[in-house]
Amino acid sequence: MLAWELVGAVVGAGMASGREIASFFTQYGGWGMVGILLSVGVLVWLSDVRHPAPWHGRWPERLWQLLQTLLLIATGGAMLSGSGEVAALTLPIRGAKWMGMAFTAFLAWLLAKKTVSGLAWVSRALLAVLAVLIALGFAVPPIQGVPLQEAAPQMGLLRGLAYGGFNAALQAPIMARATETSNRRRKQSAWLASGIILCLLMLGNAVLLRHPALIGESMPFLMLMRRFGKLGYSLGAVSLYLAVLSTLMACLRGLPGNLLPMAGIVLVSVLGFTGVVEIAYPLLGAGCFLMLAIAKVQGSLAW
Repeated sequence: MLAWELVGAVVGAGMASGREIASFFTQYGGWGMVGILLSVGVLVWLSDVRHPAPWHGRWPERLWQLLQTLLLIATGGAMLSGSGEVAALTLPIRGAKWMGMAFTAFLAWLLAKKTVSGLAWVSRALLAVLAVLIALGFAVPPIQGVPLQEAAPQMGLLRGLAYGGFNAALQAPIMARATETSNRRRKQSAWLASGIILCLLMLGNAVLLRHPALIGESMPFLMLMRRFGKLGYSLGAVSLYLAVLSTLMACLRGLPGNLLPMAGIVLVSVLGFTGVVEIAYPLLGAGCFLMLAIAKVQGSLAW
């Protein structure tokens, strides 16, 4: 169950839509594959940093807790905003966006706070839908576009490093709360989750390389599924929603308390998905990654 929770924390709307994969990896061509391996390597490397124990009672611990809380609230807000966008795209009714956000906020809180295995089951459902979506992506004849102009490989490696570090920060609170799981089980779960994420990134990247015309789209996989009519479009929308829901649940699992963190997430969601991603993610993600790396180097392991 822990492995599925770790997967759910990472596979958000960005990955399920294909936009994240295109931006961080596909645009770098062959170097994108290297970036994927690097990002998953970072996930594995930082998976055993549960809490910076040597920092107890000192300012680095307080800074870590602040950055982690802000990161989870910002991420949860982006996912909640994304749920509204999915509702607006699929429900032909007035106020669909706000209705979708309200329903998702309640459902995520209920499953994250009131059930033990809710996140794991949502993650399993998400993986099943993504598997079908990727398979259909390979079945479609190549959609040609402007030849891919590969960006500088050095930037691709840096973005792969940043991608792994950011997602390691999202997984950290889930690992920290797995206190009843043995050290061996935690390691196995971390490796299994990393393997699943590696497969998703590799296969998703391969689909986009097969259809270069989609790389510049805001939601490449959703545009691809339109080729299959309403059924395909609905499948893409379901994958997006499950990804949003799973990551939002993971954020709520990592945050203390009940209503106060949700209030912060709702407040952030008003800023909109794009604004949160472009401003908050780079700063908070980089800060959390840096502190996790420092804790790792210092030998602050908590298996």
